[in-house]
Amino acid sequence: MGLIRLYKTIENIWFMIPEKIRFLLVGGFNTLTAYLLFVFFIEIVNLHYVYALSCMFIINVNISILTMRYYVFRSHSNLLKEYFKGWNVYIFLLGLNYAGLYLLIDVLKIREIIAQAIYLVFSTIVTYLIHKYITFSKSKQL
Repeated sequence: MGLIRLYKTIENIWFMIPEKIRFLLVGGFNTLTAYLLFVFFIEIVNLHYVYALSCMFIINVNISILTMRYYVFRSHSNLLKEYFKGWNVYIFLLGLNYAGLYLLIDVLKIREIIAQAIYLVFSTIVTYLIHKYITFSKSKQL
């Protein structure tokens, strides 16, 4: 019972933090997790960047959708609808990520883990805007 009370206290403090700061903190955690997975698949498993990106994507998307949904946007809308909207957002971003990595790695000859770090700066901004105004929008959803 004490742990639940402690969690609720921490949660109440957490939600007093402005949404944009919560996004930076949760998004930072999700981004770091995704990047470390990518590096793991490139450096340790020795996968081609296309496969490393695919593996990272499958693992990290679920974590990201659920943490963004609750800890950033505090959504109480239909979980299944938001989950599939989130997947659509991330599939779109995955396409951009593949294109960006192709340009940075195959055309500009930048090392894979550096190229992914460059892409993450761009995708962080785009992800926030899409989630805020589409995925977890508080307006009436279709």
